Amino acid sequence: MSASRNGGQPSFSLHGDFSDGDMLAVIDDLADENGWTTTYDIRMQLGEQAPEKLLNVGKRLAWMRTYGWLEKGDVVRVESWVHRGWERVHTWRLTAMGQALVDDPKLSRSLENALTKLGPAQRLQLTRELGEDADHAPDEIRTALRRQWQRSMGIGRKR
Repeated sequence: MSASRNGGQPSFSLHGDFSDGDMLAVIDDLADENGWTTTYDIRMQLGEQAPEKLLNVGKRLAWMRTYGWLEKGDVVRVESWVHRGWERVHTWRLTAMGQALVDDPKLSRSLENALTKLGPAQRLQLTRELGEDADHAPDEIRTALRRQWQRSMGIGRKR
């Protein structure tokens, strides 16, 4: 927790606490009948408690929008204890690509078994194949692969 530029109130940041898949799953869980949820509801689901305010949620959502995983909707007013009254927040929903990333993330058991049997040279060859295949994929898939690789390898995390 640290003092922030938001009036000196304490704040928490997300940094790398939640994977992209985790964030998309939260949005999917909170979605109304039309698929929409608010930044405020997402912050609450991620554990925001009065008077803290999770930082970087909006930035992360905007980033996901840039790569085609989310759609940004209207600004709405929600009753908020953060501001002791009303707060204006955006609505968000998954795009078809975002929904695909949430709906079908599992490998088949036979593929998982095959992966456990790979030796180091075979793993390197698989990595090469995945990288070359991604070179022809849409930007949002390339970015998802890069971000997951970095997260899995611990790249960019403080040690």
